[in-house]
Amino acid sequence: MISLQVVHTELLEPHKSYEYCTPISRNIFRGDDDDMMPFIPYADDPTFDHVDHTLCYGSFAWQDDYDPDLEVISLEAAYRLHTVHSLLYQDIDSTGILPFKLFSTPGKPGLFTLSRRRDLLKWNGTTIPYSYSFPSSLPSHSIPQYQLERAHALFCSNLNCIEPLCPVHVEMNPMPPPRKQTIRLSELLKRVENPCEAGCFLQNRTVEVLPHWGEDDINLFKNVLGIEPDMIPCDHAELCFKPCHEVLYYRRFLYPDFDELQTGRPNGEHKGKSRSLEFQDADPLKFTPNELCHHSGPCDVSSNCLCFKNKTHCQRNCHCPAKCARRWKGCRCAKARDGMNCVKVKRCSCVEARRECDPELCVKCGYSETSTCGNSQIRQGDFKELEVKKSRWGVGVFLLEPAKQGELIVEYVGELIYEMTFDSRGEIADHLGRSYVFGLNKTLSLDSSRVGNTSRFINHSDASDASNETQCNCRAFARLVNGEHRIGIFATVNIDPGTEILIDYGPAFFTEQKNAEAA
Repeated sequence: MISLQVVHTELLEPHKSYEYCTPISRNIFRGDDDDMMPFIPYADDPTFDHVDHTLCYGSFAWQDDYDPDLEVISLEAAYRLHTVHSLLYQDIDSTGILPFKLFSTPGKPGLFTLSRRRDLLKWNGTTIPYSYSFPSSLPSHSIPQYQLERAHALFCSNLNCIEPLCPVHVEMNPMPPPRKQTIRLSELLKRVENPCEAGCFLQNRTVEVLPHWGEDDINLFKNVLGIEPDMIPCDHAELCFKPCHEVLYYRRFLYPDFDELQTGRPNGEHKGKSRSLEFQDADPLKFTPNELCHHSGPCDVSSNCLCFKNKTHCQRNCHCPAKCARRWKGCRCAKARDGMNCVKVKRCSCVEARRECDPELCVKCGYSETSTCGNSQIRQGDFKELEVKKSRWGVGVFLLEPAKQGELIVEYVGELIYEMTFDSRGEIADHLGRSYVFGLNKTLSLDSSRVGNTSRFINHSDASDASNETQCNCRAFARLVNGEHRIGIFATVNIDPGTEILIDYGPAFFTEQKNAEAA
């Protein structure tokens, strides 16, 4: 027999129920939910009008039958049209006669890509050889250019973003326009004092045998010139894997006018300021950050500049001329010992514009040195240590270390959604009596109902509450951080460890709740 020791303990109270979500550290761009409804929520709850909620979607996911045979038949049809009737795959795809797109588009894989992810069914009607491989993408007129575009697209368009597979900046990173030459070729040749490796133009002043380059070699050289035209032939030769004297020959052959400088200013820069410098990017609720502008010439109506059309400042990472009159100049605040000078001064241009200081523009406030700036806390991710535990309002967020007035407590993160998704998810939030949505700007809202961090558990307190324990001690601010809006929860007073973090949700939150209850 086995003897067991019996231990008598007190009954443990179960934790109050709460909603959990997937933890994230940065916002995720969602846009809109899928138009196909994956399931009907609360279908067995008589208090929820699920029939009306289905009107937010175009169809049900289970209505669309998936037929794998149709993919195989479409591949066979495309293969026969290509091999038997000599039609190009891109021409077949452009007609739209097949139920699937053959080539991939941004965000949606094509049939050729999908065929590599599955085993094709064997059937008697197929004529596709087992070893045949369909093209993965549309053929490019310039293979080096296509490879360069593919490699360039791997990098986030936001130059300060170092996250792989960035979940926020989902737009493609466009190729910048080709640069124009600003230094005469004769001046570049004078800079070469010592010959480079074998084949330098200094050692081959006369061309006895004309070099013969293939189409790919010429295209590669054109691409390199478009990126950096003001390089000596020795450097271009290393990039093109060609002898230096051949590079100089083809440069003169392909661009005989390169010895003459462009008549305009370098890379389209124009002297003087733009006629229209109207800006409407100070209030986050009244504008939405646009993509980086990338064009030649001034940022005005003539260049179709995105920043000009959106009436916003050009960012440091825009591709417009460096001396563009629309560029944000940063602040000129003096450095403070505690690093909070930009927050304390009355007229910091960055604080007035509701944007964080930039490390490469705001050089005087000390952000670029070892000390930090109090107006760059979200960018630095300098959050306080927090704990989620039982509160008088269910679950709340408590501070584990002291916080001074003006210090960042935590960033409010979630999914970036559009208005239609905000409305459809709002019906669920009204039914549950809990909403986790912050208005970010005039286009996007920030929803942490499905993904978020500890900030989603911060409770509400009226700013006019007289009790010290239940008085609002923090406030949420939207700041423009490196071209995107982000929300930080900042301390409005000095807070001791063990204190619950409380913010005022604002009158709009409770107005929506009352309207939902009345409905």
